[in-house]
Amino acid sequence: MSNETHHLIEELPDLMIGWDRAYEYQDVPLLDYVWEVANHFLPDYVETDQGMVPAESIAPALFANRYSERNLSIEERYERAKQMGMCNTTFENYSKDHKEYRKLDDSFKEKFIMNEDLQNTIEAFHLDISKFWYLLLFIYDFIEDLEINTPDIKKSTLEDFSYFYANLLKSTNITLRENNKKRYIMEREDTINIIRIALQHFINTYSEIVHNEQDDRNTMLKKLKEIGLKGFIDNNLPQNFIFAERDGLDISHKKWKFTDMFLFFLVNKKAYSTPNKKIKVSKDKMMLISRLIYTVGYDGKRYNHEYDSEGNKNRMLSNLLRRYKKEKFPSVIAKNYHVISL
Repeated sequence: MSNETHHLIEELPDLMIGWDRAYEYQDVPLLDYVWEVANHFLPDYVETDQGMVPAESIAPALFANRYSERNLSIEERYERAKQMGMCNTTFENYSKDHKEYRKLDDSFKEKFIMNEDLQNTIEAFHLDISKFWYLLLFIYDFIEDLEINTPDIKKSTLEDFSYFYANLLKSTNITLRENNKKRYIMEREDTINIIRIALQHFINTYSEIVHNEQDDRNTMLKKLKEIGLKGFIDNNLPQNFIFAERDGLDISHKKWKFTDMFLFFLVNKKAYSTPNKKIKVSKDKMMLISRLIYTVGYDGKRYNHEYDSEGNKNRMLSNLLRRYKKEKFPSVIAKNYHVISL
């Protein structure tokens, strides 16, 4: 069973094409399921006369390149990026920019293959095993990329600046768009560092003004206006605004988003009885997702069992989602997938 399934999982080709030509990945059949989910949850946007409208996602291209790089050393990733025309800096600068690089993790492939209950259900839904494997990898990699953003409130200019600055500290390039037609990409570390230094000067100046205990509010506002920091004025001045790192999602929120994305994919799909099967095969979508959660390591074996020791139906995932029924998903960012406030 496992060897047969293993051979059925086709290898995703490395097109050596960057996200700026993401449309070319539409010709890769193994990414069909990924495109279906990515266009719904992670669409790109283009500017039109009617404003910004959703467009084809660039996420499949980002995912495909992350997959192709998963086993490469940093030296090999650097050479690959140069060959693709996505890097014009030195290896030293590239290494500094990518010191916190998170590789795509596919270490649970054997666990996926060896889970006979899971494989039987995938077969019952008439899903392509290779396409479904890459969908699982994509959703897992995307969720692992998520970090908590600022609170779900209307952002002041100061909060927007904090968000931009926090991302700039970790960024390896800056992309500018002109009417969504031309893109300018800056990857030089020294130039990006100049921008960081300039912004840090603004931050220090702001802090010195608003935390001066000898000045009243009106004096603070006057000083901010005089040096061009009027946009930094906030109704809650003075305040101790911290430019901090973001935290990752807790495991419950990971399960929530993971389930949300798979339920969308499965919404119009139906499981059928498989002839010649001598064992019972689950056709429950929630059970399928529960076993996928177990596969990627978001929970233990209890999520893989359809019934508990007393014969009761496994409803742990349903109970978890019910808990969040009236809640809004946290505002998040995804660095590798270019997502803000999902």
